[in-house]
Amino acid sequence: RSSLVRSAVLAAALGMLVACGAERAVEPRADEVRGEARRGGRLVAALTAEPGTFNPLVMVDSASRTVIEQLMSDLVHIDRQTHDTFANAAESWTVSDDGRTLTATLRPGLNFSDGRPCTAADVVFSFECYLDPEVGSPQRDLLIVGGEPIEVRAADEQTVVIEMAAPYAVADRLFDGFAVLPEHVLGPARDAGTLAEQWSPSTPPDEIVGLGAFRLREVVPGERVVLERNPHYWRTDDDGVRLPYLDELVFLIVPDAETAALRFEAGELDVIDRLSPETFEALAASPRADTADLLDLGPGLDFTFLFFNLNDLGPDAPERLRTAQSWFRQVEFRRAVSAAIDRQAIVDLVYRG
Repeated sequence: RSSLVRSAVLAAALGMLVACGAERAVEPRADEVRGEARRGGRLVAALTAEPGTFNPLVMVDSASRTVIEQLMSDLVHIDRQTHDTFANAAESWTVSDDGRTLTATLRPGLNFSDGRPCTAADVVFSFECYLDPEVGSPQRDLLIVGGEPIEVRAADEQTVVIEMAAPYAVADRLFDGFAVLPEHVLGPARDAGTLAEQWSPSTPPDEIVGLGAFRLREVVPGERVVLERNPHYWRTDDDGVRLPYLDELVFLIVPDAETAALRFEAGELDVIDRLSPETFEALAASPRADTADLLDLGPGLDFTFLFFNLNDLGPDAPERLRTAQSWFRQVEFRRAVSAAIDRQAIVDLVYRG
């Protein structure tokens, strides 16, 4: 199951954990605030592992991604619920008739979490960092269009021009997930060739700077990661109240799903996710759980996958690997593996129908 939340924080959880208010204003419960937004409070969620880094250039693990998404913002973002694109750090953008040039205009008065202004130069710097082969960003290949890296330049302080070697039908979607980084903070590391080593879990929190709704306040290894509201975050709700409403977003490190369920039941966690059907059923049937306060959001989008290694391993590869690869390259073999998977048994036994 994708999520199980207490209804008192449901609106905040759905808004804050997806994009911390970046996608839309989080609507509090009417019976709690009587129609008027009220700032304050803390939301506590679980992480199954400690973040390996706070550096969006090199993140690969889900724990790091979950936290970094709260600290950083991209130019254009894809709403994970509607799949529509919406302006984020960029206020607007246009695509040329030939589909090869995207021109983005930054929001006026856009500031990083340390209060310093964000300009087009920071956007250019950010994409240069992602494209630098020495950094080794796993996202670099996504910025190669028509066999060539995109070219990014600043037309002025608020305008960024991105040129591609070939037309790209969904050019705006290309920039989802690429954090806009502060050149005034990371520029020296770029010059020294140490970008990939920056913003580790031991970095002082005030040195990690982004455009996200929250900023890092505390890291206790093996225990918790605490984020606080970014007072410089640009988004407001329809009444002009600056988002996010929450003062704190706390991630507790709880590697074991059963332990997470127990802590949720005890009220130590407001949100848990990736529940097994057994755990969900146990929580729903618990005498301590008010089932009216539990919400089943249905199957998640997580997946389990099987890799067939088709890499060219060269003549020095072990014989057993060369033999296996001769099987893997046969379509009939891969179809046989697929046919051997009892999908109905997975539905019945693993997911309990």
